[in-house]
Amino acid sequence: MYSPVNIRKRNGKYGNNNWFSYSSKINRNVYLYSDLEYDHWILIEFDRQIVDFCEQPLHVEEYVEGEWINTVFDMWVKTTTGEEKFIEVKYACELDQKHEKFSSRSFRQINSQEKWCAAQGYTHEVHTDNYIYKNRTLISNYRKMLPYIDNRKVQNDLITKRLLNFLHQSGKQKLHSIEVQVGNCSKHEIREIVYNLIFKGILNSDLDKVMVGENMEVWLI
Repeated sequence: MYSPVNIRKRNGKYGNNNWFSYSSKINRNVYLYSDLEYDHWILIEFDRQIVDFCEQPLHVEEYVEGEWINTVFDMWVKTTTGEEKFIEVKYACELDQKHEKFSSRSFRQINSQEKWCAAQGYTHEVHTDNYIYKNRTLISNYRKMLPYIDNRKVQNDLITKRLLNFLHQSGKQKLHSIEVQVGNCSKHEIREIVYNLIFKGILNSDLDKVMVGENMEVWLI
């Protein structure tokens, strides 16, 4: 529904690292303009409740109730229920008026975005570092899994079928047990298949509690 708007490279006091990565969810490269936005995108990419998204989706330049709005949203998402949301990604300290790093510019930006979204009937959310890093184990695991996730690569159907049959018969298993029982292929290939099945919502796991690796448990959904 949206395409990224053309904006110049940012220079921010909280870091201006630019990232790009391939998204298997929307089948294109995505471009992020800070470490915080990159980690936020990782959560979006792995969120099964989000079916579509766009980074830097819209540059608003218009009056709303007599106020001139000039802002670029960080993210637009569409959920499985069809709800559309515009999201701004910020460090919490920038929005805390009692914090020494409070930013009046960021505070005004959020207020302007909320006003525009309310006028247009869209949901607006602010995702801070507190939200993004509330489970550091989970996002660390997603980072480690991400290089394995690529829907452009053809998976080994025979190994995938054996793996799923094993889990169907045995129930919840540690990754190490799967690597031993399925056999006839490398650990790398097993993990690539498991991670992609988790990404697709075919398998579930305890990624929110255990670091990704041989001790993580997986099971059929």
